[in-house]
Amino acid sequence: MLYLSYDILFMEVTMSLDQLIYEKIPSLSAGQRKVAEYILNNKDEFSYATLAKLSKDISVSETTVIRFAYSLGFDSFSAMQQKLREEILSVPQRNLEGQIQNQTFYQKIFSREMQALQDWISHIDEELLDKTVEALLNADHILVTGARSSYHAANWFGNRLNLLLGNTHIIQEFYDPRFDLLNHITDKTVVISIAFARYTKWTYRYADSAKKMGATLVSITDSVSSPFFNISDYTILAAPLKDSMGFSSPICMYCLFDAIISKIHDERKDMIVERLKQYEDTYRDFDMYYE
Repeated sequence: MLYLSYDILFMEVTMSLDQLIYEKIPSLSAGQRKVAEYILNNKDEFSYATLAKLSKDISVSETTVIRFAYSLGFDSFSAMQQKLREEILSVPQRNLEGQIQNQTFYQKIFSREMQALQDWISHIDEELLDKTVEALLNADHILVTGARSSYHAANWFGNRLNLLLGNTHIIQEFYDPRFDLLNHITDKTVVISIAFARYTKWTYRYADSAKKMGATLVSITDSVSSPFFNISDYTILAAPLKDSMGFSSPICMYCLFDAIISKIHDERKDMIVERLKQYEDTYRDFDMYYE
């Protein structure tokens, strides 16, 4: 017979396995985070695999998998598997391949992107988003960092934040590293680090330095194994969808950006409307656009 601990019985109604994992991530060891990441990405496989197979597939010891179950409050590995099976069976199954087999090439791509977005939305932590927005609204300065393939995202998000709030700097690894801004950090400074595998050391070092100087650190990353989990005040996962060539789709990340921007606008609507009007007046004075 399988048993769940009292804590799990109490939380079972309101907390999914995903939620339990995200809640415990900060306290997990490196090996246990590998188990967590495997579960989040391979629920069906994990729900029926043996300990020996999981140990081999995840490249951790069987003991690590068992200890991971204990860390979530389960009495055994089997109890954790059973909860996952029940969650899988409780969700109406959507046969994506069956739905898209008659679609065109482009429709198939769009369908997979939509499915990835829906899966991501299903476990997003809205309380975490609210805390992030609150930190941004109360910040005296916002620094947005992102290097290499993450820079375009940092540039897009930073520009939108600056349009709305006016106190945002975009930090660029090579052209505009702005180390001088580290000397002006206060406890009201928010640093946003956008980092996806492979994580650049520059982004990590900048974020770590800012954190040590008292800044609030928000990280937008792709994995529970990300090094940014260990140093961030708020960590938001926006896992990219990999295509057949191994390239990442940023759909979840840009949806996240849009949600944060929209919430900020909703909270400071009057101020932002006036601010945007001033921008338009300036653009008109300089005759910047055709329209």
